[in-house]
Amino acid sequence: MTEHEGPLHPLSRKECLELLQYHGFVGRLGFIDGGRPMVLPVNYLADDSAVVFSTHEGSVLGSLAAGVDVAFEVDDSRPLDHSGWSVLVRGTARAVTDPEEVEALRRGSLRSWAARAPELWIRIEIAELSGRRLGRR
Repeated sequence: MTEHEGPLHPLSRKECLELLQYHGFVGRLGFIDGGRPMVLPVNYLADDSAVVFSTHEGSVLGSLAAGVDVAFEVDDSRPLDHSGWSVLVRGTARAVTDPEEVEALRRGSLRSWAARAPELWIRIEIAELSGRRLGRR
């Protein structure tokens, strides 16, 4: 049985972006912290080229501001019918530094569940995007 005949189905870029943008609002951010792997949840927004989230300066996530390679994953599962999907983004995380863009983000709909002002906005440029669905298409 090949991957395409089995229960796992690869997702197109368009499908990945739709799920990333409209069906998941909390994702998991994977990165290296002090030489060790770390995965933390963040609430986020995404467009066709990037994922954006907010944290506070001095936090472990704030250490990503200088430009760090990361993995970002979002998913959904339905245990009763053994189905679900996941989308993986790989890219470089950097602080958003343009004052106009920072102000637009502050006025936007994304509010960090954990960070309090002054917030630090981090963008992950999408360098690689992949996804898969388990179960029926």
